[in-house]
Amino acid sequence: MLTKKDLILIKKISFVDFKLRFNSSVLGFVWSLLNPLLMLMVLFVVFSLLLKSPVENYSLFVLLGIISWNFFSVCTMNGMVSILNKASLINKVYFKKEILVIASCLTAFYSFLLNLVVFFIIMLISGVSFHYTNLYYLIPLFSLFILTLGISFCLSAFYTKFRDLNEIWTVLLQAGFFLAPIIYPISMIPENYFKFYFLNPFSRILTESRDFLITQSAPSIRFVAITVAMSIIIFLFGYIIFRIREPKMVEEL
Repeated sequence: MLTKKDLILIKKISFVDFKLRFNSSVLGFVWSLLNPLLMLMVLFVVFSLLLKSPVENYSLFVLLGIISWNFFSVCTMNGMVSILNKASLINKVYFKKEILVIASCLTAFYSFLLNLVVFFIIMLISGVSFHYTNLYYLIPLFSLFILTLGISFCLSAFYTKFRDLNEIWTVLLQAGFFLAPIIYPISMIPENYFKFYFLNPFSRILTESRDFLITQSAPSIRFVAITVAMSIIIFLFGYIIFRIREPKMVEEL
């Protein structure tokens, strides 16, 4: 159970890391936007102009997928190495180790929120007005953060011993980018495979996000409830693994 002091420490570490991330660059936060925007331009030309994608508002469709995936990949990569990167601090001061993982995920989340601001601006420019269903986006947003934090806990628990986990997870992320519906719609997947495809909680979260923000429709309550439950289960699993491994992690630093 995190105390008030723990929460303050999480806030301070996450803000400091966020500032340091862009402190030495000239354009600062703009760099975090260049990657998704450049990829959006390439995908928009390929699928909208050359292949004639049937997806309405394809630029918004892809942009939301890219920034959501970037948050997931950056957060899990940073969370995985968070304990090892702060080894010198851990050896000097005692505090709960999960604070470092949570702070690293919050740092990535700050960038994600700024990316969302840009997304909403482009959404207005594209002629998609705000709708009350946009407010429901808070549900998949919560699911995404909890899911990502749980995976980060699990990865960080084993990274102190298995340092090549970094390379393995990088490969898995590259594969996951194409397995998740980031650049293509769910309609391209045969209906017979839906039940297997939606075993991936990220696919469910991204589908809900697009329904709430772009098509401005609401998926079934059952679909949303299952997604939230899956995210919470993965979070609890990752956190339990982290707490079991915590004593050994300190020895392995």
